[in-house]
Amino acid sequence: MNKEKVYVVLKEKATLDIKDSIYVKDIGNVYCLNEEIRKTIEDTEVYSSKGIETWDLINTVDIVNKVLENSDVDIKFYGASDILLEIKSQEKQNKLLELLKILFVSFSLFFGAALGIMYFHEDVNMSETMKKLYFSFTGIEKDNPLLMVIPYSIGLGIGMLTFFSRVISTSKRRRMEPGPMDIELYLYDKDMEDYIMNELSKHK
Repeated sequence: MNKEKVYVVLKEKATLDIKDSIYVKDIGNVYCLNEEIRKTIEDTEVYSSKGIETWDLINTVDIVNKVLENSDVDIKFYGASDILLEIKSQEKQNKLLELLKILFVSFSLFFGAALGIMYFHEDVNMSETMKKLYFSFTGIEKDNPLLMVIPYSIGLGIGMLTFFSRVISTSKRRRMEPGPMDIELYLYDKDMEDYIMNELSKHK
């Protein structure tokens, strides 16, 4: 008698509470013509939390062993071969604390960026550059050429806004694109998860 064929497309990462367990349906999508078997496999527990905040790793061999304990099927896996588990307790939301964090980060970024721009301008002697540019365009020497400084300052702000945001674009697709900071944060998270998976794999 031919065994029922089951296909599981696994995710790369799953997050669970320190008191939760992981089932097949939490880490992948199960495909099977037999609805009853599909449901049974989806509800198969493959990992039980140890009650502490940590990172852990589960591979396809562990999942197969758990599934075959309850079902005699021909199972095939697609997608990730190892699933990274992030086990953490749910943080209680404090709106006041979140607001204070946002304000602190916003002020830090604002003044940090302002100081960085000023240091750069001082380092390249931008004030003298503006004077020379003003003299080149008008033939008049002036110590504080506001006609050059004000448009430059406005343009600098618009340039920063355009670079780090998509709010100016009239295209909906363009506004949905991630900004440079979003991509950097994504790459950081990806590198961190890859490193953790590599370290966990060494001890498996």
